Amino acid sequence: MTIKTMICGRRRLGQTLGENRAHMKDHHGRLVLDYIAREPSQAPRRYVQNHIFDGIYFGGDGQPKALSLGLDFVTEVWFPDMAAANSSRETPFYLEQLQPDEPKMVDETSVLGLPVTEELILPPGPRDGAVKVFLFWFNNAPDVKTVPDAANGADFGLFGQCRNLPLFPGPVEAVDEFWLPDEAAGLAFAQACRDAAPAFAPSDTRYCLAIAREHVLHAG
Repeated sequence: MTIKTMICGRRRLGQTLGENRAHMKDHHGRLVLDYIAREPSQAPRRYVQNHIFDGIYFGGDGQPKALSLGLDFVTEVWFPDMAAANSSRETPFYLEQLQPDEPKMVDETSVLGLPVTEELILPPGPRDGAVKVFLFWFNNAPDVKTVPDAANGADFGLFGQCRNLPLFPGPVEAVDEFWLPDEAAGLAFAQACRDAAPAFAPSDTRYCLAIAREHVLHAG
């Protein structure tokens, strides 16, 4: 069973967003691509960075730090199974090259790693400049079709959707992921989701929403 790990967090303290984006994509991203080229059986099979530029966060007791204060990134890496995901973080390349670089770009106290299974509802085709909307559900996750229907996703050019279900119990019940053609469409769809939420979710439902620019660094 293919698994995906969603690595969610905030940038290193004292770092601007621009500095964080540049280091994450151009330096750390290159290291991961080197890992994939050198050790394809150990490295991630697919590698996507999502740079968050807006979002809606409500805070609350028991929520992970980054999902309460606001995300700066969601990185997604795919592996054949959980054993492969774990062993990938035990190789000399990871321990000597990747791990020492992580504190240079992330606030490690905020990082949340979510191993998930990914259910593709509407498989996205490759598209330059794609924007993604992430909905993190802490409880009462609605049916997978409810959100795009309630928010009239087709009106905004929605061209991809998946639901991510954590493999282990924790603060996040599900993560819905939506692909939109550009920033304007992503922002409009996110607002439509926010406006529609009271109609399809119980009043005690807790969630947060993040909007990102997608960078597919290794399509797999």
